[in-house]
Amino acid sequence: MRVFMLGKPREITRWTEHCVLGFETGGHTVALGVTRDPRLHPALEQLLMARWAGAWPVRRIMSDIRAFRPDLIIAVRAFAIPLPILRGVAAMAGRAPLVGWVGDVFTAAEAEAAACFDALAYTDTFMRARHHALGFRPTAAYVPHAASPATAPTPRERRPMLAFVANPTPHRRALVEAVSEPLALYGPGWSSQRHPVEARRVGPDEIGAIYASHLGVLNIRHEDNVVNGLNQRHFDPYRHATPVVTDAQTDLPLCLEPGREVLVYHDAAELAELYHRMRAEPAWAGAIGLAGHRRVLAEHLYAHRLEALSRLV
Repeated sequence: MRVFMLGKPREITRWTEHCVLGFETGGHTVALGVTRDPRLHPALEQLLMARWAGAWPVRRIMSDIRAFRPDLIIAVRAFAIPLPILRGVAAMAGRAPLVGWVGDVFTAAEAEAAACFDALAYTDTFMRARHHALGFRPTAAYVPHAASPATAPTPRERRPMLAFVANPTPHRRALVEAVSEPLALYGPGWSSQRHPVEARRVGPDEIGAIYASHLGVLNIRHEDNVVNGLNQRHFDPYRHATPVVTDAQTDLPLCLEPGREVLVYHDAAELAELYHRMRAEPAWAGAIGLAGHRRVLAEHLYAHRLEALSRLV
């Protein structure tokens, strides 16, 4: 399949880059239309997209689509794509189907953007329900995140700690500080008297090595961006057979089997209990990681997501 991607590279999650590499790894031909130039101030870029200014960024992407002749056009973080680009692509005569993939909570203000798509996929079932509640017209489906195609060698020995690579939020800080055994915290803004911290931005090439070199990976939802859904941290560690310990998200059983492929806590006390058992029984933790590894390879790669997205149209 020939897939044209619309997206913004170099964001912290690297979602756009993971889509491109993941689809290519699955044997597809991919081209990327960059929707945001980080060298330009956003206000200037918006001006350049105006018709009176020539709308050259819009015309460039439309020209690239015509030259590439894709079978499918996918917009990553669909509601973050500038509206002039969405309008231009949607209006192209004879274009391929246009599918948006949404990973953040949205409001009725996105109605105009939503109307540009033939179908919309959401990483959270709450967002799919909101799509219908707001009366958005395109077909809607639940299509979760996938495991990053990036790999790192798995070391012979793992640090006997859970690693948490994320930005701190009030909810995350409170839960982390309620855990007495040491957690390895990575990310700017973290500080703790109890846990070892690397308070810096972790590069995308480092994350896989961190996941591969720890007993397990902690996941705590971002309370502002997620309601029912899973994030990339639910899937990426399993590329290295590293078990994930996560809060009880509603969508979790749709992707992984709690207790066998992923460990689930409902409060700080349950997290502490699971963590203590992992440290006392590393072979048990390793068995969870291997079971999750098998499930992810079978169902949760970007090639699987491309199949789901293409079926929508």
